[in-house]
Amino acid sequence: MNTVVALKCVLVFLIMLPVLVAAQQAPNLSSLERFDPSITMTSLSTFDIRDIRIGDNARVQASRLSELGGELQHVSGGNRSGDVEFIFKQPYKDSELVQNLELQFDKDIGFIHQIELTYRIASRYVDILPIYQKTVEQAAVKYGSPLSFDQVQALSGGQNDKPRLSAFLKNMQINQDVAEDVLAFFEDKQITPRTHFVETDNGRALLLSGFRQCYFWQKSDFAEILSLCSFQPSSGNMKGQGVTLSLVNFEVSNAIEHFRQNQSEVDINF
Repeated sequence: MNTVVALKCVLVFLIMLPVLVAAQQAPNLSSLERFDPSITMTSLSTFDIRDIRIGDNARVQASRLSELGGELQHVSGGNRSGDVEFIFKQPYKDSELVQNLELQFDKDIGFIHQIELTYRIASRYVDILPIYQKTVEQAAVKYGSPLSFDQVQALSGGQNDKPRLSAFLKNMQINQDVAEDVLAFFEDKQITPRTHFVETDNGRALLLSGFRQCYFWQKSDFAEILSLCSFQPSSGNMKGQGVTLSLVNFEVSNAIEHFRQNQSEVDINF
């Protein structure tokens, strides 16, 4: 009898083992509990992505996304985590439209300094181009018109019908407090020396760099930049890479750094 009971226990354990392992491995938000949800920044980005702004508290926003039905994918770095990712799914044709939302934040105090939202389609047989086109138009509705081709030409110092990014960077008006960050941001987009802007049918400036293409929105002389990027339809990899909306604000990021340094200071009195 004892042998039979023991065997039953072993069988139950073996059946439950995958469930137990999955439970142990399932990502959770416990590593974000080190952040005080009551601490807030006085300065935030003007733009937002899914009602999240640069400078928001990562713990608060991650909890909100979870309550909204976001499926937590990972929190990197354990107790020193620096980003958290959620996915949202919705039916689309004979497949699913998947939204990957990633929040990158300061590891010490938990303020968000970059937000990325990427749209992908689960099936390789469903075209993503309509999603790209709708994303561009919805972004224009929410954020206003992106950088226009006339603006790019004016900032590039000429009437070139394909102004180079390098010429644009030499003449653009940049918030001097964050000039290095702004230049580094755009130089990262310059995959080849021939990276240039083209004019779309509605007068918008579209940056072409290698196989990638991007629209840009900006505030405060490029201290805040919203970009919408994808691979070009002709590249054949547009579907695999998806469509990514990304938000940064260099002034707020600098304020986060100063806030962190002030928080870490300790008064020692004798």
